[in-house]
Amino acid sequence: MPSSLENQKPKWLAESLRLTVFVPPYVQPQGEGLWGEIIGTAPENKMAKPSRGEFVEAGLVLGNTLTLSIQPGRIDWILSPNLSSEEDLDGVKSIGKPEEAAKSFSEIVSKWLPDCPSSVRLAYGVVLLERVESREEGYLRLRDLIRSVQIDPKSEDFFYQINRPRESTSVEGMRLNRLSRWSVASYQPVRFSFTIQQNQPAHPSMYAHSGVQTMACRAELDLSTPATTLVELPHDKVKPICSEFVDLALEIALRGDLP
Repeated sequence: MPSSLENQKPKWLAESLRLTVFVPPYVQPQGEGLWGEIIGTAPENKMAKPSRGEFVEAGLVLGNTLTLSIQPGRIDWILSPNLSSEEDLDGVKSIGKPEEAAKSFSEIVSKWLPDCPSSVRLAYGVVLLERVESREEGYLRLRDLIRSVQIDPKSEDFFYQINRPRESTSVEGMRLNRLSRWSVASYQPVRFSFTIQQNQPAHPSMYAHSGVQTMACRAELDLSTPATTLVELPHDKVKPICSEFVDLALEIALRGDLP
């Protein structure tokens, strides 16, 4: 029986968004207070390991978790679900519809990009999920999105990865990587509870409670500038390139794996 999802536009949810700025070795980015400067409030969590050059600030923004992570050679801004929330959409944790999540994320990082350190490479990562009823239905959905591959819906452990570079419209002569990974994944929430016996307060009992298993098509998108180029990117081109990444990711989400 044909899947009810076949020949329909995908109804993706965004599991996470990430912008990575790779900096040259002589740049030591400072992160103290940066999250608060961009968001306007103090972060809820902070972690610093000065000896290793690592720094993390995180907090809730519009109901989702925004994380600033700094480590030698790179700076990451990551938007991910609030895992403490009981709410989810279609049985999977997400940050919302891709278009809306990308718009909110872009508005945040756009405040920082004009003052970001010198960079030698940029990358934009997106993880998309669409709930399906079974693995077979998921493979039928992927068959619509990956037209260059024949997928048997009765098969198992399917994983497809491809990079289809495209010429940048912002920087002449630069090719942008369009790496995508496609699969069907299963999700099963697990909650833990503790019980303390009055006669053994030092030895609490732990219990695991498994929720209902959910199946979903999964697309991991990684848009980036070439890794072989180690010269600094023109600073005035950083924001336009990031805008290209957003448009390219949304195109793949809507149209699937196309040249």
